[in-house]
Amino acid sequence: MSHDIVAEGIDKLISVDYTARGAITDLYAAARAQAGAPLVGVAVDALAARLKPGDRVLLLTGFPSRSWLIDGLTENDGPAGAGYLARALEEAFQVVPIVVTDGRLIRYSEVALRGAGLIVTDLDRALRSKPGPPAAACAAVVPFTCEEDEARKEARALLEFLRPAAVIAIEMPGRNKDGRYYNVSGREVPTHLVAKLDVLTEVAAANGVLTIGIGDGGNEIGMGNIRETVERCVKHGETIACNVRVDCLIAACISNWGAYGLGAAALFRAGKPELIDAIDIERIIRLCADAGAIDGLSAKVDLFVDGTPAAMNRYVVEMMGFLARSAASGWKKG
Repeated sequence: MSHDIVAEGIDKLISVDYTARGAITDLYAAARAQAGAPLVGVAVDALAARLKPGDRVLLLTGFPSRSWLIDGLTENDGPAGAGYLARALEEAFQVVPIVVTDGRLIRYSEVALRGAGLIVTDLDRALRSKPGPPAAACAAVVPFTCEEDEARKEARALLEFLRPAAVIAIEMPGRNKDGRYYNVSGREVPTHLVAKLDVLTEVAAANGVLTIGIGDGGNEIGMGNIRETVERCVKHGETIACNVRVDCLIAACISNWGAYGLGAAALFRAGKPELIDAIDIERIIRLCADAGAIDGLSAKVDLFVDGTPAAMNRYVVEMMGFLARSAASGWKKG
């Protein structure tokens, strides 16, 4: 019962149209109708059914930003959420989180993971860190190809080597029905700047790996689940709508907030609600910005995520933590 209350509350927190973009209400409603239950609850239940200590979880992120101007640039939305979620999953399920991204964007995910409190090391050492004993809270970041011709082969090799239990995409572009990538403004993102992680997602799904997509605009991996809604309800939707499906979709006002919500639900389920707002999301965002990540709305190197200040991101996480702790202790009136 308390699990349902927390999942419902978190869904409400992440699905309010705080930024007044006019998209999330329809996207969330469509995703919720398909899931038949709170989105973070469905996703965390799927993770809990699959994960055991020492398992590997792949976190896919790194949306090329201002690709018409510069290579190797991304937003705080994506890496910061992946960092928070990586720490939450490591705490909740004792897994090894591995971020997969374009090689030019590795530094953003590395600082996000460190900001979340994880030890960032090379892949071999990270894989040896679990399950223990002894065990260490390690993570790694690995590159993935931007070449379409190489993507399927590289995906199969990576999945065979790592054998992940789950693949989670956070604010990661997925190709549209014509095989192209677009930002929410309808501008095409050059394919040579996009890590082909949508291919990795599809290969993982074909091999029975759990796939989760977190997005906010309709052009991200996983939004293929509700493509018709994106095409009908989102500006430029017929152009940008992602065609790549996942097992579980989390539609959020901001993709990072969906990642916070999934992490909070995982920590509550693991009996660790006190850690939800102990993971310092402001620190993570600050380190991403210090590495050069931008606010997706202003395109400035500021402490904002899609126009929301870092402090507001902290408040949302704090509300998730308060909700979870209240549910854990039970509502009592003296």
